[in-house]
Amino acid sequence: SNNYLKELVSSIFVEENFKKFIKAPAGKSWHHAYISGLIEHTLEIIKICDLMCDFHSELNRDLLVSGAMLHDFGKTIELNFESSFEYTNKGKLIGHIVLSAMLIEEEAKKIKDFPEELKLHLIHLVLSHQGKLEFASPVVPKTTEAIALYQADELSAKVNAYKNTIKQGAKEGENWTKFIHLANTDLTKTNISESREEKSSTTLFD
Repeated sequence: SNNYLKELVSSIFVEENFKKFIKAPAGKSWHHAYISGLIEHTLEIIKICDLMCDFHSELNRDLLVSGAMLHDFGKTIELNFESSFEYTNKGKLIGHIVLSAMLIEEEAKKIKDFPEELKLHLIHLVLSHQGKLEFASPVVPKTTEAIALYQADELSAKVNAYKNTIKQGAKEGENWTKFIHLANTDLTKTNISESREEKSSTTLFD
């Protein structure tokens, strides 16, 4: 494993920061927007990224997983979640993406001989993880690790958001939600009954 990344991640996940991290929501309204949503979202992305490395040996696993762990850490600063979910001054003026990058820059300076190129690539993962300029990323993904992180983040966020929107949005007795602007469509639940009388615990691929 990369000892520089290990030391950096450990320095950011100190006890005081970790306590905030495990309580924080991942968003105010769209995805994982509940207490401890951030750690749930982050763990999902770590698992997806780790699996991608099994399929694509060219990916730098330590770099990608570190990026997954830190990409949204700024949300612990961006959001006030003690009583209700509201943006802090730093959240409004800077935003979680840049706050995460600033934290990495600050902590990397404290580590002796931390490689500049490694820091640059890690910060790129954070800055590009929302994929597009119009989605508030300052830069678009320019490395294989960056595109992997963006897609993992997108997958985790969209599945959670759609699932919860369908659960909360469909009126009783109706199959469809109203038009959801963030999804740019209306949504429906998958209602597929078992084809046999007895339900099986195995799947098609077992």
